[in-house]
Amino acid sequence: MNNTLLAAALLCLATTACSESTKVSDELPESSANLENPTGRTERVESGATAKPVRIGEGGPRFDACQSVGEVGRHDSGALPVLSAPFDAAAKKDSLAPGQRVYICTRSIDQQWFGIVYDKAPAAEEGAAAGPGDCGVSSPVRAKRNYDGPCASGWVESIYVVLVAG
Repeated sequence: MNNTLLAAALLCLATTACSESTKVSDELPESSANLENPTGRTERVESGATAKPVRIGEGGPRFDACQSVGEVGRHDSGALPVLSAPFDAAAKKDSLAPGQRVYICTRSIDQQWFGIVYDKAPAAEEGAAAGPGDCGVSSPVRAKRNYDGPCASGWVESIYVVLVAG
C-alpha cells in the first residue's frame, strides 16, 4: 500500500515538473490593462507636455499624505522658483520667498528635487514664516495619487529647502 502511494506521488511530481508554466498575465491580459490608475479616478492634468504632477501618499496608508515639512532657504535670485517638473528646463509656475513653509510630498529619483504642496496665503505677521496652511495632506490617503487639493504644488530644488519636521 505504501509503495503504491509513493509511486503515485512520484508520478504526479514528475508530470508536474514537465508541464508548461504560464504567467498570470498571459492568461488574464485585460487584468493588467490599467496598472497606473487601478481605481479609475480621473486626476487634474497639469498644463504643458512636460509637466509632472506632485504625488502624495507615497508613505502608504498609515502615514500622512506628505510626510515632511520644509522651509525655503535663500536662493541666488532671491525667490525660489517652483517648476512644473523636476528638471531645470521645466516651465516656471511660481516662486517662493525665503522662510515660506511647504509640505514635502515626494522626491525625484536622484534626490535633487522635492515635489511640494504649499499655501499661497501670505504670512500672518510681518517677518513670520508663512505656514503651509491646510492643504489636505496632513492626514493619510488610501493610495498614492497626484495631488489635486486646494493648494498649489510643484517642484523645487532640494538644496534650497531645509527640513523642519518629518
